[in-house]
Amino acid sequence: MDQRTRQVLIKLIEKPVCSQSNLTNQLHLSRVQVEYVINKINEALSDEGLPPVYFDGNSFHLSETSRLFFVDFFSGENSYRYYEMDIEERKKYIYLMLFYHYEEYLSVNHFLEALDIGKTTFINDLKRVEKELESFDIQIKYNRRKGYYLAGNESVLRYHLMKLVLEDLRSDNGSFLWDYFLFNESTLDKEQTFEQIAAELERYSIVLVENRLLEFSYMLIFLLPHLSKEGSDFYERYNFQKLYQMKEYTFSQSLLEKFSIDNEYAVLYICGWMLGMAIGNADEEAPDSSIINELVERIFDRFERLSGIRFKDKATVKKQVYSHFRPAYYRLFFHLPIINPLSEKTIQEYPDLFQIVKETMKPIENLFGTMIPDEEIAFLTIHFASLIDNNDEYQVKRKVGIIVCPNGIGSSAIIYNELKNLFPDMIFIGPIETNEIYQKKQDYDMIFTTVPNMRLYSLKKPVYTVNPIMTINEKYNLVQEVQGGNRNLSSDYSFEELFSIIDRFATIHDESGLRKELVRQLKQPKKNQLKNPPAKNAEKEDLSLVDILSPSFIQLTITSNSWEEAFYVAATPLIEAEIVSRRYIDKIIQTTYQEGPYMVISENVALPHARPEDGARDVGLGITVLKQPIKILGRTPMKYIFTLAAVDNKKHLTALAELVALIDRTDFFQMLDTATSPEEAYQWIAALL
Repeated sequence: MDQRTRQVLIKLIEKPVCSQSNLTNQLHLSRVQVEYVINKINEALSDEGLPPVYFDGNSFHLSETSRLFFVDFFSGENSYRYYEMDIEERKKYIYLMLFYHYEEYLSVNHFLEALDIGKTTFINDLKRVEKELESFDIQIKYNRRKGYYLAGNESVLRYHLMKLVLEDLRSDNGSFLWDYFLFNESTLDKEQTFEQIAAELERYSIVLVENRLLEFSYMLIFLLPHLSKEGSDFYERYNFQKLYQMKEYTFSQSLLEKFSIDNEYAVLYICGWMLGMAIGNADEEAPDSSIINELVERIFDRFERLSGIRFKDKATVKKQVYSHFRPAYYRLFFHLPIINPLSEKTIQEYPDLFQIVKETMKPIENLFGTMIPDEEIAFLTIHFASLIDNNDEYQVKRKVGIIVCPNGIGSSAIIYNELKNLFPDMIFIGPIETNEIYQKKQDYDMIFTTVPNMRLYSLKKPVYTVNPIMTINEKYNLVQEVQGGNRNLSSDYSFEELFSIIDRFATIHDESGLRKELVRQLKQPKKNQLKNPPAKNAEKEDLSLVDILSPSFIQLTITSNSWEEAFYVAATPLIEAEIVSRRYIDKIIQTTYQEGPYMVISENVALPHARPEDGARDVGLGITVLKQPIKILGRTPMKYIFTLAAVDNKKHLTALAELVALIDRTDFFQMLDTATSPEEAYQWIAALL
């Protein structure tokens, strides 16, 4: 059993009827490679007297009895006994041996036995590992007294280990290599250790989402041999005064006592690390509550100003932002590694919201003296997307789906809303974590999960693995699979099957364009299908800045006697165009008296807006440049007024993202100050977009 065989089998367990093109595309394998693996699988099935994988010329079919055999195989220790690592896995294994056995003497023979390879292959692998570690300033050294060992800053060695854990556990590889290592190299009882960690977390009322608990547990097991080391560097770098008062500190003390570790540096290290993983609770009074709440207020207010969105239930939204931001604050504070496998997809699917959130967080960067990684921005983007996408539920009397999502609040809310939109006639339970599914007494028809898990397949219900953020192709394929019921789509072509046929008989010059056009054509309603198959922007209808702006909405060198008058004058073109009513501006002024100058988003720049129900009839933007700045409520100056009207929380986001990008440019304001006509200003903006 090697990684390639394991990956193909897992895909077949997920989808017992899987097209050849799906396997080759998803696993980045050639058809010859897939056929070779299938032959190996069939030899194993033949030895067990089980039905082989059947190929119908287009799709592979795995029988239910063979599928359950492999579910059982991967659930036990046999998958470790007969496993053969590839070169990438061997490189990680070498680092893990050096890290985990750092107090032991490691010779060449130790590695040869563990890796089951020849000496030449090991030497070549070792050179590759040394090359990769150079950029981290980590070296692999050897002497007769110590054998092979890692040389480098202890905090860097730990950081690299943690990063490897995060990369694997948040990828399709999962924990397999780490379990394989512990099976072969450790006498520690993994399950017992996991239970001890979970019990201590519960004892101190510290909440980790399922995947974070898994990551913490694996990291701790591998770090245990290192936690007796002195760590003055980490200790001296940070002010720990508040940490001593936190329950996370007491938790760390208690947990390390279970492993007979009495080291102040280790307690502080685990405490800081736990703070970077645990969900924040805004209702809980903690020593850091005041500073986290203050930052959440700044983030929330700035996001409202930049996005043009006014949340109705501000208190609830702030609590949810708090739950995500508190661990992010400590990840940034302690420079803990972060891996967000959804970053790229988030930026692709929510590019405008991502830019707005990135701009929102800029003042927070000054606090840490470093740029906030895109991975953190993407996490927060998912969170705000879930808050914006607040759809009302309605009861239906159809099939019931249960959603299993171990990734936390943001991803859970996103996938819940995605599935509700895709299957409006279905009832959804959850999202819940994996263990909770065994406690559900109510009946359900199918399981949707964001992370493949062998335990779910043992429940003998259809299991669909979905991404929290789905592309149009993934949405279409999911609809096709679910409506197939028994997951056997051989009676009708799936999208990938159709695409593979075209690929065999034609030369494709624009794959992305063809895929979009095919989906557009194939999404027409059919018997037993949903009325509205997913289509990108079918409801969203994003509008760019030039779509909501016109020369008639631009006013230059305007004189005003008061800030209230300035807001009315700035909104006049929108009122005349019947985009907003006068009541809309009344609400902006009323809110300003109640909340202060909420619309000022940067120096001299105001973005006044209210909720759609306050008098917005259409999407529009007015630009007004005052001759002289005027102070709102006598304290906050404004000169450039961008009056925004929005009819929902989504359509205007593209335009707002483009406006935020313009506001970052000094030449934009120079142009507004020097333009001789609204038409000139409009053309300058249009030329950039």
